[in-house]
Amino acid sequence: MTQQAALTGTYLDHMLAALAGGGDRVAVIDGERRISFIDAHDAVLRLANTLLGQGIRRGDGVAIFTAANRPEAVFLQLAVHLIGCRLIFVPPEPGKDELIAYVRQADPQALVFDPGVSSLALALAGQFPLPVVLSFGPAPIGTDLLELMTSAPAVLPDVTGTQDDIVTVFYTGGTTGWPKLVTHRHRYYDNLVFVASRRRMDSTESARVLICTLVTHPSGHVSAMAFLLAGATIMPVKAFDAAEVLALIGQEAVTGLVLVPPMLYDLLDDPALPQRRFPALTRIHYSGAPTAPARLRQAIERFGPIMRQTYGLTEVPVITILEPHEHDAARPQTLRSSGRPMPGTEIEIRDEHGVQVPAGQVGEVRVRSASVMTEYWDDQARTREALHDGWLQTGDLGYLDESGALYLVDRSKDVIITGPVSDNVYSRLLDDFLVTLAGVRHAAAVGAPDDRYGEAVHVFVVPEPGARLDPGELKKQVVEELGESYEPRHITFVEALPWTAMGKIDKKALRVVAGCQPEFHQGAQQR
Repeated sequence: MTQQAALTGTYLDHMLAALAGGGDRVAVIDGERRISFIDAHDAVLRLANTLLGQGIRRGDGVAIFTAANRPEAVFLQLAVHLIGCRLIFVPPEPGKDELIAYVRQADPQALVFDPGVSSLALALAGQFPLPVVLSFGPAPIGTDLLELMTSAPAVLPDVTGTQDDIVTVFYTGGTTGWPKLVTHRHRYYDNLVFVASRRRMDSTESARVLICTLVTHPSGHVSAMAFLLAGATIMPVKAFDAAEVLALIGQEAVTGLVLVPPMLYDLLDDPALPQRRFPALTRIHYSGAPTAPARLRQAIERFGPIMRQTYGLTEVPVITILEPHEHDAARPQTLRSSGRPMPGTEIEIRDEHGVQVPAGQVGEVRVRSASVMTEYWDDQARTREALHDGWLQTGDLGYLDESGALYLVDRSKDVIITGPVSDNVYSRLLDDFLVTLAGVRHAAAVGAPDDRYGEAVHVFVVPEPGARLDPGELKKQVVEELGESYEPRHITFVEALPWTAMGKIDKKALRVVAGCQPEFHQGAQQR
């Protein structure tokens, strides 16, 4: 029998009430499976009691490792929070050594993994003793969690979390340096209650949202939580395939889509994309990385005025929002904007000395909000470097216009300093301009070692199928539009760019290539 949860003082009160109140309506679609809200509610309670039955105790770390979306991963996240434990998201993209170092530093007491990553899970379990190893189904190691939970009671567990718990540990999705472990307390999720109220206002109970990103990455995780809170039906796709996603949008009368820029580009480029619009689709939520204005304009033309951009970081989930009506193709500059601050969020632009600069001047973006991370786990030095008097140094460069809208120009580590007077070349501006040129599908600029100027502009270009591009003509057009300092010293044509799992161009990988060899071999394919 379903039991309503007592108050915990956290977002879970709202979540469990939303799940129980949804009754027999469909909460999650997983292929042919249809999981009701009430069954989702009971699954959360069963999983919480299963973990306690395995010896997991309040304050323990529970690592979740999967490379494919499954409903039970969403329910388990809620269960871990409910019993006051740390949820540790293990990303599938790092190499084995980096993965082992990350998990060791995160210090989990339990590992829950999908059978699809059994070999890596075995490697992790072999490196250090884990008291509890569980799997989403039969696997070579561990105990089948799905079987265990069938005999667990769907009642509120004896132990619950509190507002002050550190509840989530994220692997950062950046493209430079060794990973940081971003930690958040329950206040991170308080924002979701507000976001869910906004979702209710612009949708109905018939909302069906296709989540294309992993639910163990920030974008997919936050989206799944927010839309369930809003009473929407979520459809986390197992793995992204543009043609399959386009088919699902039509077959399932999808009203909302959650994706990152490379996924959007793949949809636009897929021959299966119909010329007509999808009548049920009312919102496309995109985030994770800058989106080229030229591709954004194309998306508006093909899907309609339904684009909503969110700018955030692993360290703070939502900083700004660019609403659909603010995507104005008649005013192209709006397509370069990241929108205005989320309510309750403050933004300042500061120079290299930490002094706030006026509107229109480029500097580092700093953010203050209740959702800013608590710390970098077990890394006091980098925590002190990032947090100052409640302000987070984002590492992003940008400016505010007179209306308070934010425009990002680059990551501070991606700026190319070159030329006779050491000019700043903002790589994102160059990337965005190149994709406006005929025959260019994707482009990315990085700094390559240069004996004369220290760095030179090196551009990687993905041509449109069948296009024959002239490097000299590309350089000429860059100079005419952006100036001589932006002229590429090297242009390399490639079949695909490397992308991180967070939907960002992996410029760290491109810098390695640019500094070590003249041509780009396909060792880093698009993911």
